[in-house]
Amino acid sequence: MRLRTLVIPFCALLAVAGGCAAVAGNGGPAESSVPVALDSDRPALAEVGALRFRGALRLPDGAGVGGLSGLWVSDSGDRFVAVSDDGKSVTGRLFYDSRGHLAGAGQYDARRLVLDKDPSHRGRLNDSEDLARLPGGGWLVPFERNHRILRYDGAGRPEGAPRKLPMPPGLETAPSNGGVEALAALPDGRILAIEEGDDDGVRERHAWIASADLKTVRDWQPLTYRAAPRFRPTAAAPLPDGGVLVLERRVSLLGGWAARIVHVSADSLRGGATMDGVELARLEPPLLTDNFEGMAVRPGADGDQFVYVVSDDNRSPLQRTYLMMFQIPAGALKATVAGR
Repeated sequence: MRLRTLVIPFCALLAVAGGCAAVAGNGGPAESSVPVALDSDRPALAEVGALRFRGALRLPDGAGVGGLSGLWVSDSGDRFVAVSDDGKSVTGRLFYDSRGHLAGAGQYDARRLVLDKDPSHRGRLNDSEDLARLPGGGWLVPFERNHRILRYDGAGRPEGAPRKLPMPPGLETAPSNGGVEALAALPDGRILAIEEGDDDGVRERHAWIASADLKTVRDWQPLTYRAAPRFRPTAAAPLPDGGVLVLERRVSLLGGWAARIVHVSADSLRGGATMDGVELARLEPPLLTDNFEGMAVRPGADGDQFVYVVSDDNRSPLQRTYLMMFQIPAGALKATVAGR
């Protein structure tokens, strides 16, 4: 989602920027990224809610890296794929230090997505907003402004001519800049789509769920996502237990940027249900904040999960592209399910 730039303290920090390109502990130099280190005067901020901070990077302004709105990270953690709000896919390598903390990124490769043949789908109408890796292979990318969801082939990134999925019923009336921002491919083969909507204070957002091989609009089942007041959903990522994490974003002239990471249990992901998740963490000043729009999850050891969030800098000199990594202990997810 493109936002009109506000004068916002993007470096009101959980962390202080420093250094230059990092040297990683897993086999190579991390090119073109600046590490963001925890403020040693505030060690308590190593934990934010149920999350444990595991590193942050400032990605470069060039190399096609910018406007990132969707994110996928490999199970091994060494590769990422992102999509940008100008219709590109961006790949890169991730590097870690000896503690397993995110230490660098590099080897970027930005390419234009092949688009459907509708001649009206040009320029800002190719505002790709999330990225879902299908369990059986392939990718899904939702677009705003001219609302649609495209399915791509490709082993390492979305490639080739896409196939347009049937549009969720009612999505055609969504705000131009408030369509499907959150899309997740669940382990059981279903896909979950959540509409961002307007910044109107309404907590309930339209959502839909369907099998990934859906054939008609009628295959979508409607459900509702309930966000926090003034927050809007911007990304979703599947969990191995069938639930999802949802990333929410808020922006205001006085409060600046803020984000929430919310756990939605698997039993809420059914037609007619209301997804009212449990907040795991909130990122707001004085923590590191920006326009966080992309999120990915990969498995860790003993049931832990690693969560990555990336910010869309809107290509503004007042914003940055940050990539942050957190760890969710297995017990934190179990506790949210047990407490419902």
